[in-house]
Amino acid sequence: MFLRHSMFVAAMSLLLVSSATTAGAVVLWDQSNWNPNGEGSLNLSSTSACSQISGNTRLHTANDVHFSTAVNINSIKIYETHGNVEAATQAYLWIAPKTGALPTASSTDVNNAANIVPIAISYETVGTDQTVVVTASGLNITLPAGDYWVSLTPRHNRGSLFPWTIHRITSSAVVGDPTPSIEACTPNSNWIYVLAPAMYDYAIKIEGEMATPTLPSTWGALKSIYR
Repeated sequence: MFLRHSMFVAAMSLLLVSSATTAGAVVLWDQSNWNPNGEGSLNLSSTSACSQISGNTRLHTANDVHFSTAVNINSIKIYETHGNVEAATQAYLWIAPKTGALPTASSTDVNNAANIVPIAISYETVGTDQTVVVTASGLNITLPAGDYWVSLTPRHNRGSLFPWTIHRITSSAVVGDPTPSIEACTPNSNWIYVLAPAMYDYAIKIEGEMATPTLPSTWGALKSIYR
């Protein structure tokens, strides 16, 4: 009896370990196919005051993404054109459940000091075109399966020289809903499509870990031990 009990306890311990999340770095969402035509729109939060004269503004893009299982986000990348973003060291990172075709959050929820994260700047070249890769890493954000809005907006001034840094659109069709933007110079909840009537997704990649349950094989081990 003691032997059967000991074997059962050991099997249950195996079950608990095997059903836990298994770490493995993977791409959780990939729309990194940035369009080489350079089209896109502003995605920045100016460190100077908003002004029609200087052009400084606070305009956040938000991508809709879907996770079919629970995930742990380690890094988020967006793809922008050359410009003032290359000197940026911080960004606003906002993630919220998606409940409709447009977010309903206020600009004060997005452009919020609590959302500031460090970023790193790197470069990616496809053919003869190079893009700026803005990466927020070391995030360790756990989310259940579902649909979300994800916004990563670098903090820097627009600058006086044209062309300005813009968040690139993708080279493929829209997945889910198009990427909207919100202007955060004043509190509001007005999400818009900056390039309307044209509708686009903007380039983003999310990497991290996902759950890989091993319950079926563990259940087989349980049966062979306890029968």
